[in-house]
Amino acid sequence: MPQSPVTPVRLLEQDRPALEAHFTSLGRDDRRLRFGSQVADETLKAYVARIDIGQDGLFAVQDEALALVAVVHVAVTGEAAELGLSVLPGARGRGLGNALFRRAMTFLRNRGVREVFVHCLSENGAMMHLARKNGMRIVYSGGESDARLELQPATADSFVTEWLDDQHGRSIQALRRNLKLARAFLLIPDAAKVP
Repeated sequence: MPQSPVTPVRLLEQDRPALEAHFTSLGRDDRRLRFGSQVADETLKAYVARIDIGQDGLFAVQDEALALVAVVHVAVTGEAAELGLSVLPGARGRGLGNALFRRAMTFLRNRGVREVFVHCLSENGAMMHLARKNGMRIVYSGGESDARLELQPATADSFVTEWLDDQHGRSIQALRRNLKLARAFLLIPDAAKVP
């Protein structure tokens, strides 16, 4: 059966609790691979609180219950940005990381960012695979790796693509929220009909 297309959504200020829940749900090994070392829950909560959602790119793929199953954060500093990505174990192998990577690249191009880089442990095979697949230059240095990609300048097409992606993501998110509310409503008995 073919998979449905992946629709990343741009995270906003009200999504911080969901982002915190995503990061704290990562297991020990996944935290180490995503952040480069063992990271405690309190450190992750502080990290989420420091993210500049207005400047940085923060995109996610949600499941039907609106939980974040995959997240990419691109921290923008001038004409460069650092990318960090995580996908929950049950959601791997479905192209979510690649969809998030591509969405993040469009976001960065349209803001004049010229280069994106990833710094991770060399054993992070999934991140290294994604970097190679998307044309990043990888330099290995012992147990760590750096991957870099020069970005093309923005075009009219990249702006339209970003606008369409944002509209599509918001529409899917609204449909899921409404479906979640409808399901909750249908499971609660109507007080007027209870004997």
